[in-house]
Amino acid sequence: MMTFGFSTLLDLLSWIVTVMLGAKVLATLILLNIDKSIWDRPGWGAILWWSTKITPIIAVPCVICIAWLRGMTDQVWIFVGLMVFVMIAVPWKIRQRKKRIDNRPVIEEMAQ
Repeated sequence: MMTFGFSTLLDLLSWIVTVMLGAKVLATLILLNIDKSIWDRPGWGAILWWSTKITPIIAVPCVICIAWLRGMTDQVWIFVGLMVFVMIAVPWKIRQRKKRIDNRPVIEEMAQ
């Protein structure tokens, strides 16, 4: 389904999907090895957390385009379903993170 040259639109889309999903896997593996409280602090933990949420939003439309350009209508509908899932799951996880951050006591309040 995917091609990895450097000359066609399919090649570009294939590279985008590969890089995005590779970045997601790498960020996920790093995040799983650190404490969850670090995910919410400003810095590299937050950047990695956001990268796990943004990369599927970029990769799935590219996969849909690849399937459409190759005339794979069955796969197009499967990937559209995957995109619907991503568009529901990502905002949900972002809201969970926001609630987790809002419910965490401020460091100054803990010091008193």
